[in-house]
Amino acid sequence: MAVSCLLEVVPGESFEGFCLIKGVKSDKTKRGDPYLDVTVGKKHKIVECKLWNNGFGGRTVDEILNIFTNGTVLHIIGNATEYNGKLQMTVNEFRIPNKDEVDINDYIESAPESIESMEKEILGFIDEIKIPILHRITSELFEENKKYFMIHVAAVKMHHNFRSGLAYHTLSLLRICKSICDQYGELVNRSKMYAALTLHDMGKIVEMSRDFTAPEYTVFGRFLGHIQIVNQMIDRKLVAIRNERAVSIEEVTVVYELMNIISSHHGPLSNGWGSTAEPITLEAHLCHMIDNIDAKINMITKATVEMQEGEVQKVWGLGNIYKPKALE
Repeated sequence: MAVSCLLEVVPGESFEGFCLIKGVKSDKTKRGDPYLDVTVGKKHKIVECKLWNNGFGGRTVDEILNIFTNGTVLHIIGNATEYNGKLQMTVNEFRIPNKDEVDINDYIESAPESIESMEKEILGFIDEIKIPILHRITSELFEENKKYFMIHVAAVKMHHNFRSGLAYHTLSLLRICKSICDQYGELVNRSKMYAALTLHDMGKIVEMSRDFTAPEYTVFGRFLGHIQIVNQMIDRKLVAIRNERAVSIEEVTVVYELMNIISSHHGPLSNGWGSTAEPITLEAHLCHMIDNIDAKINMITKATVEMQEGEVQKVWGLGNIYKPKALE
């Protein structure tokens, strides 16, 4: 009997059920026969699939690509195997669901907290920003962009790549930061940290598509990247404020310090992770470390969810990861 839920399929079983199409790429075998690499998913689970040309049903590659489009749900029949230590599936048959046969929300992974509660908590952190110009810039940018910010993914693949992942990641950083600020008191500037962490990934609402079923990088994201995009947003706010009133050199300096924290939140330039400036303040180094903590926790949690206890797997971007056995 075939497994009908993608979350339950394991190597050696057949699958017959619905899944979300999250990535499609056409290619050819050494003999020149066309085939598709298809990534399917349900909630947190992702499975790489092959659709060989003998499963095309007489259709051309273009006709197949019009069916296997990112963000759609299809009914698939296939066989699950293991390849290079990972689950893989060969698609034998497929069909488009009938009207009202599936609810796409059943297949999309979302943040574990509600949008309303996360928004309220983030606003609470913004209210604690005591440097007036940073409070104004942060609160205005959040208010203007929250419609998309609160539902957006935080990444295409790496971490928090689910609906409202950007808001959940941001809130997680703010919570971690609060503990650090409580521990170290005046050594860490809470206002600068809260402003930087709230804004650090806001450029992702432009960098990546707003389709959280199968997000992709936009042409604007490929031009600049989220760090430069959000710093442009901040600089425009500074210009608007200067058009309203005189802005002191101290205010300009703290805004540019904020931009340095954001520019360096991927760490030193030498690590090649995408920062556009070196971190040169305590807050800049802390922002990078806090961001890295939350990203790595999410990546490792996601990687180990399908692993067996006691198993070691090589995970892209992390290296070898071990899933400990539960203690009695």
